[in-house]
Amino acid sequence: MTTEQNKETIRQYWAAVNSGDAKAATAFWASRPINHGIEREHEDVEKLQECLAMIYEHITVHEIIAEGDWVACRITARGRHKTKPPIPFDSVIYQIGKPEGRPFAFQHIHLFRLADGKIKEHWANRDDVGAAKQLGLELVPVKIPKEPRIDI
Repeated sequence: MTTEQNKETIRQYWAAVNSGDAKAATAFWASRPINHGIEREHEDVEKLQECLAMIYEHITVHEIIAEGDWVACRITARGRHKTKPPIPFDSVIYQIGKPEGRPFAFQHIHLFRLADGKIKEHWANRDDVGAAKQLGLELVPVKIPKEPRIDI
């Protein structure tokens, strides 16, 4: 596939996510893809797509760039926290606290590797802290214990 075809595949994937059709979005993923370094079953990808449909109301794609099999894009995810999805995602922010319908909008950067026109590998970086604040979650500093000093 050409880089332009790969970019178009990712555009179509986000359109499927926006449609709320988890099966259509899942169809863009390869069998046993790697998501954040972990090989997943196709059924797990479908469960994640179902959760995205529950939480995200709209994905805006700002830019898409590609080189070889890799496609990167910057998006804004918008939605309302109206339910707790059955599986945790986005750093479990939708599992914490009571869903009160609060709106949110936060940016993500996604990196996809495509093989034979399907998403074979995926990585993302999101502003989960910004989203958590929009959902009214209280963020408190945590003291991290110092490692014991070992002199050799």
